[in-house]
Amino acid sequence: MKLQLLATCALAALACHAAAATAAPTRMRAAVQTGPDSIEVRTVDTPRPAAGEVLVRILAAGINPVDHKRLPTERRMPDGSVRAAVPGFDVAGVVDTVGAGVTTPKVGDAVYARADGAYAEYVAIAATDAVPKPKRLTFVEAAAVPIAGAAGYGTARDGQVRAGQRVAIIGAAGGAGSAAVDFVHALGATVVASAHSSQRAFLEGMGVEEFVAYDKDDVAAKIRDVDVAINTADSEAAKALAYVKKGGRLVSIAGTLPDAQRCAAARVTCVQIRGNGDGLSYPDSLRAIAPIADAGKYRPRVTKTFALEDAAAAQRFAQAGNATGKVVLIVDEAATRR
Repeated sequence: MKLQLLATCALAALACHAAAATAAPTRMRAAVQTGPDSIEVRTVDTPRPAAGEVLVRILAAGINPVDHKRLPTERRMPDGSVRAAVPGFDVAGVVDTVGAGVTTPKVGDAVYARADGAYAEYVAIAATDAVPKPKRLTFVEAAAVPIAGAAGYGTARDGQVRAGQRVAIIGAAGGAGSAAVDFVHALGATVVASAHSSQRAFLEGMGVEEFVAYDKDDVAAKIRDVDVAINTADSEAAKALAYVKKGGRLVSIAGTLPDAQRCAAARVTCVQIRGNGDGLSYPDSLRAIAPIADAGKYRPRVTKTFALEDAAAAQRFAQAGNATGKVVLIVDEAATRR
């Protein structure tokens, strides 16, 4: 058993060392949803991995707008344990324990995932949902990927972005928008970024070729005849149709697209994305994103971090709507390492 553990450590030294040093306790810290607008850090039961599941020791958890829109509820599990009402969906960490029948991933593996109950020290998820973490990213960066990264990847994929195209990204400074900037660039296209004027330096630092400030510029006059428009803002989907040339594509992850007749009349293919690209699961997206990140073509921009104890403040900060890039909870100090 000792030799097996040492072999695992050779593949993932830091992660495995952490896993070997402390087995999962029966109780853990978690940020619990106690009301529609209230979160308290409490000590609750550590979840147990069922057959086909793994228990992940969370090092970092991403914050997303959906976290306060889809409130969690307490659940009684088949084994009689209770899973607290813990919000959050983005995790990066280390496999602590595997349930019956699980051969992959293994204890000590560094993983990232879309998982219910992210604002906590541990989470139990299906083994098939735990995807190997990109080696180039820290756990903090990896925790910023699952929801926003999958959305950004999906918009570029379903926008059928190609080298040499000009692509408008509406709401380019947010989590999904900034991810889309990297994925569009990775495909060889240029970006016209629409965002608040205060976010100009952030986006120009990402290499956007054109910038339009929606609070100062006439957006409709500045963004014309793009090959693809990617929308990430609730109120902008219908307006974005006018930005696209005939034969182009409009992809939106927010708001309501123009109806089919308007899209047809404009000769624009309109695509609505709900979380992922068409036909992709979150594990599919995360597996596709990992090699792009490891090639240095995608790096989540984490612009603000909070401790787990400050989860309520982190969520309020994200809700304010003026954050650039991603907000992440640091659950363990090892989160800043790769």
